[in-house]
This record gives sequence, C-alpha cells and structure tokens, in this order.
Amino acid sequence: MNPAKVAAAVLGCVLCVAVESARAADAAPIRVFDAGELTLARYTVVKRIWAGTWRSAFWVPTHNDAADAIAALTSKAADAGADGVVNLHCLNDTSWGRGYFCYGLAIKLK
Repeated sequence: MNPAKVAAAVLGCVLCVAVESARAADAAPIRVFDAGELTLARYTVVKRIWAGTWRSAFWVPTHNDAADAIAALTSKAADAGADGVVNLHCLNDTSWGRGYFCYGLAIKLK
C-alpha cells in the first residue's frame, strides 16, 4: 500500500477525533432537573435513555460510581439533542457486582 495514502488516512482519523472532542467540549452541559422543577408543558420528551428498549431487560451500562453513571447518561442525552434530563433514577446493584446504573428522560425545553 502507498505510504502517502496510509499517512493521509491516519491524518484524517486524527482530525475527525480532534473535531469531535472539540465539539463535545463546546457543547453546553446537560442539566438534570429535579422533580417538580418543570411542568409538563415546558418540555417535550426526546428519548428514554437506557430504559426504552427491549435490550434493557438483558443489558444495561453500569459504572463504578453514581457520578460516572450520571455523566454517561447526560452524554447520551446530549447525543440525542436534548437540553436536559428529568426523572433521573440511579440504582446500585452490588448484589451482582455490577455497580451503578442510571436512567431518565432526555428532554427538549420549549
């Protein structure tokens, strides 16, 4: 294979990763709203995060602590185009040795 093509492919991959990480850093943080803080008329649900599919019966992402689980959930909500998260619930499954799991609703404010 041509060394110039390989170098161009590697450079392209590096640039894609750099652009994606810069875009993620520039994105506004996703806010977690407490129960009762918003009325139902102030938002629309974008997506259920990690509880809305049949796959959740067999596998859910777990983390070592609640902060990591919340960060993963808000990151997934940001990927879905949400402004915030409501109905956030975190569970700790130490009996199976899995760790923390959080789920909630990704929302878009009106």
